[in-house]
Amino acid sequence: MAHTDVRVSQKLSEAHTLPAWLYTNPEVLEIEKREIFCKTWQYAGHISQVQRPGDYVTIEVADRPIVITRANDGEVRAFYNVCTHRASKLVEGEGHKSLFTCPYHAWTFRLDGTLHKASNMKGVENFHEKDFCLKPVRLEIQESFIFVNLDPNARPMSEVFGGLFEGLKKFRFENFKKSRVVETICHSNWKIGIDNYLECDHCPIIHKAFVQKLEMEDYEISIFDRYCYQGAPLKNVAADNFDLGQGGRYYWLYPNMWMSSDPGPANLSIHQSIPIDHKTTKYVYTTFLLDEVGKEAEELFAYDDILRKEDRDICEVVQKGLETGAYTQGRFSLTENCVHHFHLLLQDDLQNVLPLPQKAASL
Repeated sequence: MAHTDVRVSQKLSEAHTLPAWLYTNPEVLEIEKREIFCKTWQYAGHISQVQRPGDYVTIEVADRPIVITRANDGEVRAFYNVCTHRASKLVEGEGHKSLFTCPYHAWTFRLDGTLHKASNMKGVENFHEKDFCLKPVRLEIQESFIFVNLDPNARPMSEVFGGLFEGLKKFRFENFKKSRVVETICHSNWKIGIDNYLECDHCPIIHKAFVQKLEMEDYEISIFDRYCYQGAPLKNVAADNFDLGQGGRYYWLYPNMWMSSDPGPANLSIHQSIPIDHKTTKYVYTTFLLDEVGKEAEELFAYDDILRKEDRDICEVVQKGLETGAYTQGRFSLTENCVHHFHLLLQDDLQNVLPLPQKAASL
């Protein structure tokens, strides 16, 4: 991939953005799946989805099917959703089973992943059941949220995200209930949505309802190793330690997930940016509420729907601009420090396969 672009400088005031071809070349996404998505912690669900032994939920990470279940010993585990006989997918969606039965040749697996019965294998020499258990996937539960990582050697989340989840304990998310799931398609590269989320310079222009609710003079930005925080209280609410629903709290977790709480009832939404192809992204918004859905929650949902559509619309406009070839590489303003941080992390993870020149060139 020939190019003449420059590296993103560590110094914000002199830094260029990532080059446009990283958003428009289909080969880049395949590399990102291998180098980023297969090696990072990905949101997989909420503990309420696997409350009883036998409950299960399925997801995909970098096109790999995963099943998460609670076994009879009470442990929540994750496995590749792939039969060890002939590689068929075992289950779809979510539900409850006492055993996983392959729909292809009826091999069965216990909830702890061990092989229960291998039909039609009588007489096969040197066949050992322990060699054909489901392949496990790293799993962690943080503040009632389930995460998986395809990298068996990945650092634990407590190291990757520092004190993030310790700081979230005060909100007691184990008491929240999943109230709404919305899936939408955005015709832009997955990174454009993250870029957009990580700055609020566009908010007064794109999100007029947003800035009317929040005290933008108290808008706070904090950057950590692998996550960022942005937030502001409602107008006439103290900026110091405001509660969920009393303002906006926005946590981004590298690479493609954010946790948002908007004005309204106590709420938290998990946002996932899942690439379909290099210029198509599926957004999954899962909203959790402390109380039952009522009028205030319906108003929150309507408010969120407007904000999310505004973001999707502008992201699609940006994608078209990147594809014109008229834009190669931009510059950061000094308030786009979270986007800058994201670009540095991407550059670091991709540098061995998609290197950019070390020294700045004249653009």
